[in-house]
Amino acid sequence: MKKIISFASDFGLSDGSVGVVKGVINRIDSELKINDISHGIPAQNIKYGSLLLMRAIQYIPQGVLLAVVDPGVGTERKPVAIETDWGVMIGPDNGLLNLACATVGGAKRAYLLENENWIIPSDGNTFHARDVFSPFAAGIASGQLDIKDCGEEVDLMNLQQYLIPLTEKKDDEVKGEVLWVDHYGNCQTNISPDELTDLGKSIGDVLSVIIQNQEIKMTWSETYQSDGVNQVGLITDSWGMISIFAKNNNASKIISVVDGEKIDIKK
Repeated sequence: MKKIISFASDFGLSDGSVGVVKGVINRIDSELKINDISHGIPAQNIKYGSLLLMRAIQYIPQGVLLAVVDPGVGTERKPVAIETDWGVMIGPDNGLLNLACATVGGAKRAYLLENENWIIPSDGNTFHARDVFSPFAAGIASGQLDIKDCGEEVDLMNLQQYLIPLTEKKDDEVKGEVLWVDHYGNCQTNISPDELTDLGKSIGDVLSVIIQNQEIKMTWSETYQSDGVNQVGLITDSWGMISIFAKNNNASKIISVVDGEKIDIKK
């Protein structure tokens, strides 16, 4: 049975890279279906890509994940195929895949992509999505290639990891970080609703949020249309984490926040 390939990258849609990769896949097997997750991952942003894949893997069809955010293309970083209970994940070994793997139960086996029968010869060494990742993805998805025939098996302990930073909790505050700023300017943090509940707070309450050395009162709101004490508020988002939002506006611009900002929420 053929498997669906779900494809994510930081390629954008203007220069044809996405179309070329999909073309390679369908030249190997014209019947393979390709599900585009996103090609708008910020350029070379492995952290953003890793978080995006962690969110997406729970909702996309099982099969093959082809993910490419690869600033180290052509260097010593390894191209890998990782077997999980969900399916096979293919991409660079740079931390991009590990959160998605962990979300579906962890990696079972991993192999280098080094079988020359599945590598497109090229004078350059800068487009592994075309020359390496997509042929192997197509081979595995179509049933023409078994993962164990991709190349040498990799010790799972040697796979690169991106780890979500931990929060720091005290009796009257929780310290965290903005992990993700979405298309609308909502700023997702690594702080959970339970951590606000542990502060004795519930939806409708006002908390003090310190970010970029400014203290802002924010209401813990139920919907994006809720009114609060200021232009920005807190909400439990669709991924189950606390986000900063602005009603019908862009919170990240209002308070000049980007991903990676430290945040301190107090009673």
